[in-house]
Amino acid sequence: MVPNYSRIRCRSAISKSNLPGLEYTINPYIGCEHGCIYCYVPDVIRRKEFLNGWGEIVYAKENIVEVLSKEVRYIKPGVVGYSTITDPYQPYEKKMCFARKVIEMLLQNNFRISFQTKSSLILRDLDIIGGDRVDVGFTITSLDEEFTKKFEPNASPPEERVQALEAFSEKKVKTWIFYGPIICGFNDDDETVKNIISLAKRTGSYLMYDKLRLKPILSKRMEKHLGEEFDKIRSHMMEDDFRKVYYKVIKLGREYNVKVEPAFT
Repeated sequence: MVPNYSRIRCRSAISKSNLPGLEYTINPYIGCEHGCIYCYVPDVIRRKEFLNGWGEIVYAKENIVEVLSKEVRYIKPGVVGYSTITDPYQPYEKKMCFARKVIEMLLQNNFRISFQTKSSLILRDLDIIGGDRVDVGFTITSLDEEFTKKFEPNASPPEERVQALEAFSEKKVKTWIFYGPIICGFNDDDETVKNIISLAKRTGSYLMYDKLRLKPILSKRMEKHLGEEFDKIRSHMMEDDFRKVYYKVIKLGREYNVKVEPAFT
């Protein structure tokens, strides 16, 4: 399904962030074409059109670069999470090309930038993403393409994310992997954990992990897409289920000398 693309205008481009390690956030899009069925964002923004249509509607803030150019003159430089409620490199970015202009502007004004993406499109801007004021994270929930097709239908396949991660690692950019959400019964097996830790080791990345957090809208979407398989997920939502996975992650992190830490404490 081709998403319904629309352009809107914004009054502000940058805002304060409450996320760990970030002082600001810039969100050039509302809605995300990747359509991940575990995404919590519809429960946060609670816009009516996204209740049943997450992944089908994307708004682009067409004047965000212009607005940001004025705001950066008056804001104290800090760490910016670039696009924290949608993927900054979702397919609409091919047309809008916000990221390159925003990156250049922020770096010129002494801000630091943190990216998190599921898209190999970020390689388009490899030439300007670098130095000690940028870090790049890739969400890698599994290296199994069948899993990603089911849970992350329109995101780049895992092998493309791995190739992009390797490219930034080779450029000596600070890289990290987000292993999450952990969905017990689907991506918590020994092989998945070992493969992801091994990838972190190979690329010199640190690893953050987090569990699936069921919210009302998210739960309805997962049940709609997964049917009876959703019962399996609900049956493995106890803290003990997640602790077993955390133990594996921490243990292998020590064995492979990979820094691992929870995304939220």
